[in-house]
Amino acid sequence: MVPLRKILLTLAFTGASLTLMTTAALAADVSDILCEATLNTDCALLEEADTQSEQVVSLDAGDEVVLLSRDGELVEVAYEDGDEVYTGYLSLEDVTLESQGTAQLLSTVAILRETPSDEGDPAGLLNRGDELEILGYGDGWYFVSVGDDTGYLHLEDVDAEVVTTTKLNLRTEATTKSTVCDVLSTGTQLELLSAGEDGWVQVAYEDETGYVSVDYLAASEQYIVDNPVMTAGEAVLAYAQQFLGNRYVWGGTSLTNGCDCSGYVMKIFAAFGVSLPHSSYAIRSYGTAVSYSDMQVGDVVCYSGHVGIYAGNGKIINALNSRKGICYTNVNFSKIITIRRLV
Repeated sequence: MVPLRKILLTLAFTGASLTLMTTAALAADVSDILCEATLNTDCALLEEADTQSEQVVSLDAGDEVVLLSRDGELVEVAYEDGDEVYTGYLSLEDVTLESQGTAQLLSTVAILRETPSDEGDPAGLLNRGDELEILGYGDGWYFVSVGDDTGYLHLEDVDAEVVTTTKLNLRTEATTKSTVCDVLSTGTQLELLSAGEDGWVQVAYEDETGYVSVDYLAASEQYIVDNPVMTAGEAVLAYAQQFLGNRYVWGGTSLTNGCDCSGYVMKIFAAFGVSLPHSSYAIRSYGTAVSYSDMQVGDVVCYSGHVGIYAGNGKIINALNSRKGICYTNVNFSKIITIRRLV
């Protein structure tokens, strides 16, 4: 196992440091390095993501670990003890995540994911002006905290301004043997695009992109998260569409194993922090009523004994029946009783 100290790459910036974690130096059984953390209590490292799992090693309050991944309220971590590196699971409540920088959301809405994947469940919705703490980086995603929530944002959604600390060559590839495409003077502002291997990062400069060593960069104190243009309703729809084709089960509430119309809507909005009853009738009184002409993607459309989510282009996405399951249906397939906006 590669010692933990050889895993971390550091990009220093004024007054603090942003730690870019790379997978290049990791053994095959360790995937994504995310961020550093300190234990706030004595605890045991568990072998599996189960609180009843066998213990790997005992840890003390103040011990430092590196987060590898998250599994619900448990996190996979690596712990270095001399020449030994242990991996296992801890409760998220047992660790204090070390902030590496701050950020601010620029516009509209972004989905905070529980896992670093476009298919990951939403951990919340971020709105313009929300303040973020950057906790770490791994495999194309930033791991951040927003208030009491933690989750992941795309690396390409982060506009991280950096400056050179010395005269520096901008190269076409991540090696000193590659062609120099420009010579950057001290203090040149660059946009950080991605972390490469062996201490190189890809940056943008004017109309060029290239590679420089992190050893000669300093980052500004604030990072601006420039999320995709997406309304809150569009974020709801994007999540709801992942379950197209899944089963309809009367009385069910499982998005994967089967649900009915109100169970589907209830579970979709629960992922975005909106609590709804398992009743198409009761859902009619939640949120704000909007007219048919003002209906937007993500609005809930209520019928007699049925409910769905508006998907645009005259369609709803809904758990229709046992024959069609979760599917698209014409929004006017039945008389609309009310349209509700919940996000």
